[in-house]
Amino acid sequence: MFHSSLLLLLLVLLSQCEIRTREDGEITPVSAEQSATINKDEPNNGAGNAIDTDLTTSSLSEAASDGTCWLKLILDEIHCVQKVKGYSSTGATANSWTCTETDCSYCVGNYCNIFTLTINTEGTVSDLPSFSDCRYGDTVKLELFYYERLTVNEIAIIGKEKADCSKLDSGWSNAVTVPALPVVHGTTLTLNCDTDYNNKGGNMATCLYGQVVPTNQPPDCRLWSKY
Repeated sequence: MFHSSLLLLLLVLLSQCEIRTREDGEITPVSAEQSATINKDEPNNGAGNAIDTDLTTSSLSEAASDGTCWLKLILDEIHCVQKVKGYSSTGATANSWTCTETDCSYCVGNYCNIFTLTINTEGTVSDLPSFSDCRYGDTVKLELFYYERLTVNEIAIIGKEKADCSKLDSGWSNAVTVPALPVVHGTTLTLNCDTDYNNKGGNMATCLYGQVVPTNQPPDCRLWSKY
């Protein structure tokens, strides 16, 4: 009897949810924060409701003591963010922010003039390849102006495709990698030189978004007889 009641409760709860489908390339935040939760009711109004993929829940925040009203999403690491989308309770896109290398100010949708969306980095930044169509960061912050309450049904962060690395920079002549290319995004590589060459430059790199990025400096392969 107990198991039947529990199953019935679970079915009722599931029937009340409307789960959205995640976007291609969507980055799942590890947590969410907001300026101040309405009525301090975290289950019903908490920041986590904006990233739970359930369209029937929402975050509801009000201005903090400094007068600012915002929702902040924390990512697991630094990503290159291309787009951020906000959804209505029906699953339709309410707002969409497109990012460049410098900001994510281009907004399409409802009342874009009352929002500011920023991508920032709070963790350690290493050398990263430059792209004009995305902005690096590990936090996403949506701030509301002119109004005192911010409601977010669902928000999605879409990152640049984590492409494989298949070739080295054309200027790195006579350089080779271990493991050999191609390798997947995030792979750490050792930079060596062909036989009869000695590396006078950097010896470590990482595959990031389709580019092999040196950890400190590019390899510099020189013939033994030239130094």
